Amino acid sequence: METKNNLDGIKKLGAALERVCLVAAVAVTPLTAAYWTVFDALPADMTAAAARQAASPELPAWVRALCFLAAMVPATAFMITLLRLRDLFALYKTGSIFSLANVVCFRSLSRALLWWAAAAILYTPLHGLTVSAANPPGRHILALGIGTNELALLFVAAIAVVISRVMDEARRLDEECALTV
Repeated sequence: METKNNLDGIKKLGAALERVCLVAAVAVTPLTAAYWTVFDALPADMTAAAARQAASPELPAWVRALCFLAAMVPATAFMITLLRLRDLFALYKTGSIFSLANVVCFRSLSRALLWWAAAAILYTPLHGLTVSAANPPGRHILALGIGTNELALLFVAAIAVVISRVMDEARRLDEECALTV
């Protein structure tokens, strides 16, 4: 009886999180665009990091457009990750837990996490170049670095890769058990 209640809970939570992931994925692009559109009107504490790299605290529209495009690199990877999560939660919603589709979906999610980590690392130099694009000659910035956020994302992606392999093994054992007479 407890297993049925647990599966029912997984199905309900899967359905709710499927919707949350879809809404979040759809919201990424307009929110990113809104940020760069109103960048100059935002409070200084929200723009300080970018303003330090620019010659002026106010960015021309063409620089903000470039910044938006640069920001869309990790944002796109994030959206793909959210959509892979949505697919996983859709499987949970139907009660699919140890199926091959679930394993394939989780593997796809782990790859999306790896791409997101790579995109986050690539964003640092892209952001430096775009935000300083209007600077006078010799004052353009090429920033390189990997911070704790990128390392944490890589760590989570590595964990997801391992979990996907464990899930595949569990699925294989479940199939073997079902075929055993």
